[in-house]
Amino acid sequence: MKFLIAAACCALALFAGEAAQARPDLVELYAEAVRTADAAELERLLAPNYWHIGANGHIQDKEHFIAAIKAGKMVIKTLHIRNVRASMVGKTIVVTGNGIMQGTSEPPLPEGLMRYTLVLGDNGGKQQVVLFQATPVVPSADCKDGNCALR
Repeated sequence: MKFLIAAACCALALFAGEAAQARPDLVELYAEAVRTADAAELERLLAPNYWHIGANGHIQDKEHFIAAIKAGKMVIKTLHIRNVRASMVGKTIVVTGNGIMQGTSEPPLPEGLMRYTLVLGDNGGKQQVVLFQATPVVPSADCKDGNCALR
């Protein structure tokens, strides 16, 4: 009996590990597509009702976000997301993390340490990014664990 309980716990841990791994994979795919200005990949990864809230507070829908990247009006050289934490409600996942962002945009973007929030939704069985928000934060010892003060 103890063996069955231990085996069940191991199976659940492995399944949870796989599920937890899938979320950061989508986040990393998103970050890579933004860094490389891969419009085709962004078209696939972003939900039809996607919103991008830049670190400068500028809000764009999917069409305008991709158009800005294609036209070189938004160039993101560095977008690293670490300390990723996820919370799931139904088929919706809210992901938060922090990291460094560097790039150019009109209106201008602040650069440096950011708090990132992404909402991932199920769209017909396919996970897509529904929202991305970057918020400039102040570097501190707490921020290494994800608790950052706003700039």
